[in-house]
Amino acid sequence: MLSERRPVPARRPAAADICPHTRRARLGYDRARVLLEKYASLDLHQLRHSAATHLGEAEVPLQLIMGKTRHKNPRTAMRYVKPGAEAIAKVTEVLAPRRRTH
Repeated sequence: MLSERRPVPARRPAAADICPHTRRARLGYDRARVLLEKYASLDLHQLRHSAATHLGEAEVPLQLIMGKTRHKNPRTAMRYVKPGAEAIAKVTEVLAPRRRTH
């Protein structure tokens, strides 16, 4: 019977899920998504995508974007890395032979 069941003790969050500043448990992705949608009309996945895109635009290395977004597959994280004309020009300068000055 349900009335005879004892309450289950609350699970302790993993150490990685504790905020180092407040010592409180962080929200899980699903709970944060529901709260943002309900109270701010924001889409958490879109915010995550935008943040990763800004990292890509800032020429943050793919490995760091993967670490931040927790993507395991580089192909998944590659959608955020779209080098612009300036980035391509920088790489071209690196590959260009040095001009002689004499």
